[in-house]
Amino acid sequence: MINILQLSTGRALDYREVIDTYVARYRDLRDYELSEEDWEGITHVAGWLKSFCSATTQMSATHHPTLSSTHAIIRGLQEQIKDIFTNLPPSTSPWLMLGLTDAHRKLSDYYYKFDESPLYTWAACM
Repeated sequence: MINILQLSTGRALDYREVIDTYVARYRDLRDYELSEEDWEGITHVAGWLKSFCSATTQMSATHHPTLSSTHAIIRGLQEQIKDIFTNLPPSTSPWLMLGLTDAHRKLSDYYYKFDESPLYTWAACM
């Protein structure tokens, strides 16, 4: 799913001029015309998706991911999201900020599940 989103946002950025020209040419599409702020948001999201794509690739590269590597990847994603959030310009769309907050919260849910798991405690004792 992340690869598809990354691919589609990347393609949209590659064809920005064509998309803008096409939408401007047809009156019934003008309601869907993307503003400069919209394009900026797409640019941000495309960059953020690269982090998730990298984490997904890293997780699926091994046949047997370990608890410690999974934990490190999730924690790394949380740190990246926190860094992204703190460096956002004040003009950032509230929807993008909410999306980042939701992503961080979802990763926290997994992190919490690891902490609750007896497997994590058992692995730490080994």
